[in-house]
Amino acid sequence: MTARPLLLVTIAYAGGIALSHFIDLSPWALLLAALFLLTSAAVLFLVCKSNSFPVMVAAFLFLGWAAAARDSGAGPGSMAAFLDKSVSIEGYICRDPDFRGDRTVYTLEAQKIIFGQQQSGAEGKILVHVPGAAAGYGYGDLISVRGRPYIPESPGNPGGFDYGEYLHDRGIWALMTVKETSDITKVGSGGGNPLAGAALGIKQRLMEINRATMEPGHAALINGMVFGGRAGIDPGTAEAFNESGVVHILSVSGLHVGFVVAAVIGLMGLAGLNRASFPVITAVLVVYTFITGMGPAVVRAALMAWVQLLGRHLGKDKDWPTTLAASALAILIFSPVALFEPGFQLSFGATWGILHLGPLFDRALARAGLERPWVRGSLSVSLGAVLGTLPLVAYHYYLISLISIPANLLAVPLVGLILPLSLVAGLAGLVFIKVAVVINYFSAALLELMLLLVKAVHQIPGGVQYVPSPHWVAMGLWYLSLLALPSLWVKRWKNIPLRLILVCLLAVFPALALLPAEIQGRGLLQVHVIDVGQGDSIFIRFPGGQGMLVDAGGRKGEFEKGRGSGEVVTSYLRRIGVRKLDALVLTHPHEDHAAGALYLLGRFDIRAVLIPPLNSGDQSGELPDPAYNGFLARVREKNILVQEIVCGDALSIDPGVRVDVLGPAVRPLCGTRSDMNNNSVVLSVRYQKRSFLLTGDIEVEAQQQLVESGFPLKHDVLKVSHHGSRYVSKDFIERVSPGLAVISVGRNSFGQPHPDTLELLEAGKVMVFRTDRDGLTVLVSDGSTIKPQKFNR
Repeated sequence: MTARPLLLVTIAYAGGIALSHFIDLSPWALLLAALFLLTSAAVLFLVCKSNSFPVMVAAFLFLGWAAAARDSGAGPGSMAAFLDKSVSIEGYICRDPDFRGDRTVYTLEAQKIIFGQQQSGAEGKILVHVPGAAAGYGYGDLISVRGRPYIPESPGNPGGFDYGEYLHDRGIWALMTVKETSDITKVGSGGGNPLAGAALGIKQRLMEINRATMEPGHAALINGMVFGGRAGIDPGTAEAFNESGVVHILSVSGLHVGFVVAAVIGLMGLAGLNRASFPVITAVLVVYTFITGMGPAVVRAALMAWVQLLGRHLGKDKDWPTTLAASALAILIFSPVALFEPGFQLSFGATWGILHLGPLFDRALARAGLERPWVRGSLSVSLGAVLGTLPLVAYHYYLISLISIPANLLAVPLVGLILPLSLVAGLAGLVFIKVAVVINYFSAALLELMLLLVKAVHQIPGGVQYVPSPHWVAMGLWYLSLLALPSLWVKRWKNIPLRLILVCLLAVFPALALLPAEIQGRGLLQVHVIDVGQGDSIFIRFPGGQGMLVDAGGRKGEFEKGRGSGEVVTSYLRRIGVRKLDALVLTHPHEDHAAGALYLLGRFDIRAVLIPPLNSGDQSGELPDPAYNGFLARVREKNILVQEIVCGDALSIDPGVRVDVLGPAVRPLCGTRSDMNNNSVVLSVRYQKRSFLLTGDIEVEAQQQLVESGFPLKHDVLKVSHHGSRYVSKDFIERVSPGLAVISVGRNSFGQPHPDTLELLEAGKVMVFRTDRDGLTVLVSDGSTIKPQKFNR
């Protein structure tokens, strides 16, 4: 008999799901192959009396492959014809509304769609964004919304968050943004599951009790910890928790489910009802899953807990790999795409690390003289969880938190007190609100202590290291080494060289991860044209390892909100291992070029910010956004050099690369169509025989000025100015005579890139790359050649 057959079946099923991402085959063909193998396995076992298990494993591989292929093929179906059209959709709110301060997000189960005079039935979920609180709508309400359903663009940069795929995995086929609250109306009620509606009603009441008995910041944290969601949580606090390795505290996860289960087991034990604990825990898990909104993370955690408790109830708890495999298989059968979700991987990685390595660390700490079991247990669990997830955290979030263990040791015990106190306060508040006030007073004190400790640990210098996305080979070596670790450390293994080899293998991953990215790719000039939508951001890594960012993108209102394109740029730069910027050049103050820089402050070691002179006498009447001046003030507060640059300046960044400033002119242009665009910084970057011209948003007037200046304008690569607008000079394009051009552009209503500009480039036989079509474009030069690489959406 094969040892742990369920483990092998689960691995095969997961392997089939993984294969679906590399090889696209018909789900029906795969299902037929799986049925053939299952039939063959039955014949081998029943008729031939042979070992049919290998065939069974192969059948589950095809079943996983078929399930994933079926899910990936799902789409909007009949509703696809109405994408990007103004329609009215009627349906019921099928999930708990998500209040996000400036807007409310509803998940609508569509039932009817109206387009002009045409009306038809509809199936599928749609996510509706409504400005403001949109009070009065809740789970089960039948509503009518008017807007344009659309599918989010896929990410244009490797490793970028694919919002469309994220929604698809949750059964949501499109987004809709309602411009006016009058475009959403309630037409009835009674939709959805009555039990789910009742549970979510209890959740809302408990959250309201917390908001009524605590200050807003504390209430947001408690509601996030107990019920899930990040609404109202300070972004700085969330980032501190993320970088300290305790972000799992701020949303419902296996930790929270574990505390709930432990509380029930403890209470049942005190009551002498241990034998009845399993059905009671099952009921509690179902109720808790409902009142937290049945999110993927809590469903996964509850299912894992239930399967492991079932194994304990049946006397099978000693074989933890089988119970862990059973819970993973159940989740993957229900949702094959869960395999690729960070939450799934981190949950099982942490659990595996704790169960596989925890006993080893506990014994090692005991031999080292640590006598207190609870201290050994806390350290062993934290070490196991950290080691079990370290490569996954680096892969998904580009960081290694060296402070994760102390942060968890300090914060997790406090969560074990805060969580049950908050639940008791909420339940008591349903009857006596003053009791909830008293209990939440203590909860708030514990919460403040936890915040103080986490933020103190977060301030430890060097505690957080951002790293490039690790290679799968390094990740594989890490997990193989961890798998072998307990076996190599038992008494019968006394071969010191083998132990040393294992230690070296374990050191490979962090060593490679922490290797400065500046060392990698030495001798090459790399120009990364980052996809930031309708905006510009170009990162240049010099042959000597130095880095310069030219613009940081930006979305409407980002100067005020501080979030948007800057997050996209930060994520990409961290993915490729950038930790410092020797220069940040902002070509001009427009939001789509400069606003993203606000998010970069404090996240990178920025040596200097280079800007064009501000023309306060702009005759076009266009003045910089006041928030731009506020941004520059914040830069100076951080003791970062802010320097104006003009034509004739040269940037000394890498001695092997010449960077000349060709614009703006010493005397700024005035009275043009857009003085701010025409006074953009223009950079000429030359590396040996190859050259790049970065033109900001300059238009015809500035381009003609460059043509008449006598500068050597011939360059191999041209960054087409102003997103390929029609304000381009034919003489300028002919003088530059590029072999390759890059247009940084996104979805827009300005008609960019303009057909005339594209025709002009085509007439010059220029190879054109566009971020809206090709995504990220990387140009790599050894000084003699230039090799373009595009991400492809």
